[in-house]
Amino acid sequence: MDQYKPFYPAMVNAVRQTLENMVFMEVVEQRPPYTEIPPDGVAWSSMMINDPVQGEVRLAVPSELLQQITANVFGLDEEEVTTSQGYDILNELLNTIGGLFMTNLLPSDQQYKIGLPNLGSQALPEADADTVVWHLITGDDKPIKLYATGDSLIALYADKT
Repeated sequence: MDQYKPFYPAMVNAVRQTLENMVFMEVVEQRPPYTEIPPDGVAWSSMMINDPVQGEVRLAVPSELLQQITANVFGLDEEEVTTSQGYDILNELLNTIGGLFMTNLLPSDQQYKIGLPNLGSQALPEADADTVVWHLITGDDKPIKLYATGDSLIALYADKT
């Protein structure tokens, strides 16, 4: 597995490409101190990575940012966005980001399998020592957080950061 590409930039590039292409939104890496997402204002989703490595990727955004992105995708005013539409877009964002992450990470001839995104229904799980966290921020200073867990997935981070 020594042909994997750098782990951390693979995710940053996947998020940038997804948001620039879907909603013309610029995203950059945030430097400390990180802007936190209030627990009562977070929307998040998770997705399993099944093959050739196993793990989970989570995407968390402030609810107001999700509403803004959803409005842009559907061509609506933010007040017209329904909760269901927002959740659909959140899952679509994670699906696209996860697919691009694996494409960016793996050799070009390597196939992968990912699961379907699932909305978070409780508080966002805490990041522990075995979790890789990406702290990104939009041009409007809205935070975006991504988390990766799973021994074989995280092993790629340790090997090729």
